[in-house]
Amino acid sequence: MPFAVTTLCLTLLAIGGALFLFVSFMMAKILLAPIRMEGGVALWTLRRLTPKDLDLPYEETFFTVRDEQTPGQTLKLSAWWIPAQITAGKTAIIVHGYADSRIGGIAWAPTFRAMGFNVLAVDLRAHGRSDGRHTTAGFYERHDLSQIIDQIKELQPAATRQLVLFGVSLGAAVVGAAAELRQGRGIAAIIMDCPFSDYISAARTHGNARGMPGPQFQRLAIHLAQKISGADFMAVAPVCVIPNLPTPLMVIHGSDDLFITQEDMDAVEAAVRSRRPDLGLTEYWRPDKTHHVLAIRTDPAEFRRRIEEFLAASSTLGQRAVREISA
Repeated sequence: MPFAVTTLCLTLLAIGGALFLFVSFMMAKILLAPIRMEGGVALWTLRRLTPKDLDLPYEETFFTVRDEQTPGQTLKLSAWWIPAQITAGKTAIIVHGYADSRIGGIAWAPTFRAMGFNVLAVDLRAHGRSDGRHTTAGFYERHDLSQIIDQIKELQPAATRQLVLFGVSLGAAVVGAAAELRQGRGIAAIIMDCPFSDYISAARTHGNARGMPGPQFQRLAIHLAQKISGADFMAVAPVCVIPNLPTPLMVIHGSDDLFITQEDMDAVEAAVRSRRPDLGLTEYWRPDKTHHVLAIRTDPAEFRRRIEEFLAASSTLGQRAVREISA
């Protein structure tokens, strides 16, 4: 092969390799730092900015937590406290999904408030108005949420005698990981709405749905994202966490979810059904004709009924009952 041709081929290979690395690196950065759901973005997407837009009273509140990603540093995490109409000692902490914020999370606040719950809607790190450079699939967020639980219990002891964690999508992974970290301490029940089986699978599914570059780029991007952030995404995968959570658990999956594959839903369902009876009440619900985190919109009355019955039963039956509700 002539020298000029060899040089051209090597040059093209080097350019191709550099482009591959650059694109993968940029995908990793986007994965770690999504556009924040605030201000104009939230107003355009969600048509609201505060709980007032849903006719809900609220107080702006902030939590200062140790940053496990950067030892010695702290993060200021934003939240809204939405008091119940009648104080009954019950609080639901709502944790939003990826690239969302408390502005999206308050979609579930009226339902919980109607059931007599105070609501604490939080902004995860690197989301909304909270500090933080990277979102990490729950790896560092579990520590943040655990500290928030301790602080809200200290600030609102009478209002948090019964504390329920409700997480959607990424938020579902976070509440599960936080409960595992705490071994259920201080948590009455957990509700996961549309949890992915693991973050790596979810990232690939999202990437494919949005026309991102193919599997090779995605694999390297996910690897780089873990290296950059110092997080181990699989360590907090819901499919691994769910079987041993020592607290009552309800999991909801929309049957027509565009962002979670049938295989992932089946894997999560299998994990749910593998739970031992002594871990607490366990329920799995897969409503028909329902998309990602939209069970509350598909049939609001049924959504509330099932959650209300689950919470009542988990409180009544204690820690040694298992009940399954079919779709």
